[in-house]
Amino acid sequence: MRFLTLFAALLPITVIAQEVEPVSGIDLRPDAGDEIGMVFEAWLSPHQEGGEEEDAPALTPSVFLSTEPSVSRNERPSRGHGTLAFTRDFSRAFAHVAIEDVDVEGIVMFHIHCGRPGMLGPILVDLGTQGDLPEMFADGVLSVEITNEDLVEAAEHGHGLVGAFTAGCPILPANPLDRVDTIAGMAHIAMEGELYFNLHTAAQTFFGDIRGQLHPVAE
Repeated sequence: MRFLTLFAALLPITVIAQEVEPVSGIDLRPDAGDEIGMVFEAWLSPHQEGGEEEDAPALTPSVFLSTEPSVSRNERPSRGHGTLAFTRDFSRAFAHVAIEDVDVEGIVMFHIHCGRPGMLGPILVDLGTQGDLPEMFADGVLSVEITNEDLVEAAEHGHGLVGAFTAGCPILPANPLDRVDTIAGMAHIAMEGELYFNLHTAAQTFFGDIRGQLHPVAE
């Protein structure tokens, strides 16, 4: 019996390949991760800002306050339209924003924040770290690529008590020190409807000049 068992073990084994249809009906393509998947868009306007510059808290650090005369929301003609696109593997995101009736020389900051409409939320991405903003908006259009490193840089840029509340977005509100540091986490916030563009100028620095909440693009 032991001889027969050993003899059977030495026999060649024939493997029969079978065509198996994917249960999901989706062809598996590992190389397609670089393709664009989800896309969000926003229309930026002064009317989405959370308040007027005169409403900035009295203890606001001077770096966040306007250095030129401010104009009320109802009197500003500035507008914008932008998209935020994610690769399918969430390795990168791409921001593409066009603005009108904005003095590009007065642009001091441009951020992607996390927060609900009307809420002044912390900074998730500081697009000003990628170059000189007036030059980047010279023709009225800005296009940038965003990676995990950009999120980490924004989260680590803030120091002290002010930085703890202005830089980096928490994964869970109950744990504000655990910050989102991946494009996948950024996409999750976008899907929750809590991501927005905010363009700050010298005249509208605290709340910003134009703001736009990001929403999924209808397929």
